[in-house]
Amino acid sequence: MSATEDPNFDVLIVGAGLSGLCAAKRIQDKCCSQISFKLLEKSPTTVGGQLDGYQSRWITSNHFHAIQLCRELGCEMCELAQMTESSQGGAEGRALRDVDPWQGMIFGSLAKIETDRLMTEIDSLSSTRFIIDDPLNMDVFLERKLLLDESKDFFRFLIKISCGFHPNELSVTDWFKFCRSMSSVRNVYEILKVNRTHMVPLEGWASLVGKLVQVVGEENIVLGCKVTRLELSADEENSFVLVTDENGCIWKGRAVICAIPCDDLRRIDFAPSRPTFFRQPNSNANITHVSNFKVYYESSIWKDHGFSGSIFLPAYRILCFERRTGLLEGSFFHMENVTEHEARHAILHILSLTLKCHSLLNAVKFEAQRQALPFYFEVPPSFNRRVTFASSNASCWYRGFINGSVQGGVKAAVLALLEVRPQTINFKDVTDMQCIHFKYFQRSSGLERFWYSLNLSSVSRFVAVAATVAATFSMLIGFTKNVTGINEFETE
Repeated sequence: MSATEDPNFDVLIVGAGLSGLCAAKRIQDKCCSQISFKLLEKSPTTVGGQLDGYQSRWITSNHFHAIQLCRELGCEMCELAQMTESSQGGAEGRALRDVDPWQGMIFGSLAKIETDRLMTEIDSLSSTRFIIDDPLNMDVFLERKLLLDESKDFFRFLIKISCGFHPNELSVTDWFKFCRSMSSVRNVYEILKVNRTHMVPLEGWASLVGKLVQVVGEENIVLGCKVTRLELSADEENSFVLVTDENGCIWKGRAVICAIPCDDLRRIDFAPSRPTFFRQPNSNANITHVSNFKVYYESSIWKDHGFSGSIFLPAYRILCFERRTGLLEGSFFHMENVTEHEARHAILHILSLTLKCHSLLNAVKFEAQRQALPFYFEVPPSFNRRVTFASSNASCWYRGFINGSVQGGVKAAVLALLEVRPQTINFKDVTDMQCIHFKYFQRSSGLERFWYSLNLSSVSRFVAVAATVAATFSMLIGFTKNVTGINEFETE
């Protein structure tokens, strides 16, 4: 901060990632020059968060808020398939296939059916107005709802990598809340399981960030400002928040938006008290770390074997897709004691095995970024009304769910403006904020409700009980006939 710069602002936004930029854009759209704001970004060189990092970034055609933002800024969208070669493989024009969780399983088809059924049930239960208060352990829930071990392993892997917790560490209500924040559990799976119809900006995410910066104004962004402390004033009549960065600079705002990930949020010191909003996952679990990797080849040789390059395999704890010609990108989940060399060896062998191409062992270049598996924790939408959380929602941080980041920024901006300039907020803004996830919910039909009410586990239990009753009944009939026959014989 320069010596001549006024440190007092109406709104301070901590973090200039996609959530922070979208919050600033909404404030700019609503108030123009009537309200002062500043974005404080810890990176000394760039904004936009980790959009160009190792992890995958895309949106789907039904992500309303992200599509609307791209249209407003004039960002042309294209499918992932257009970033690579044709979606048809080779000169023969063969359709390329993905490697899915059910590949090579004896009961793969049944596992896929009952997994799809449970997804439908969870989506229906998590899209109601009020989520049921069910303290039942999520692992017990899976045992009751699923028959096949393959289906249970699929859900345990999906839950662990998406929110950082094993099912036995969550209640049913915890998981339903997470699914609501991501719009649906099917949405979680479809985002992780890359499809070539998923969409990205034609000029890359950097172009979207650049246009957001133009709208917000570079002069409103401070780089190299890592916030370490937020202090709320005790004076209710003249309320403000003091924001201190690691350089000792102090900023004052009437409202503060924390548009930073969960891991960064819990490193900030809140005063006079900090909201208690997180718990640590079990460190003894079978997955504690993730290696996000990029593997370069001279060409997309897996297409010669009929594969698209998209992999989702809980058995090998790996996700992968083709970023562009000759480049496979994904995540490998493992324990903390796995070394970088061991992770590289495992990744290359899994790619070679699943894509049935021995040449994949000989990569031109291999890059990996290892980190502890991030975990999700729920935070309140605001703290003492003057501090609003934008990027701490699960839909923002994991694998760059673009739509969730946009939603988080819009919602935080509306909450902040309700505090500092309520006259600028209309009924449509409030409705959009409160129903932000419900735009994606679809009402379940009677057939769907009947479908998810039937599951192989309950059917198997019903068949077992029915068979026991039938066997008992037949034994009673046989016993009765025997007794009757003996009595008739004695009478004669």
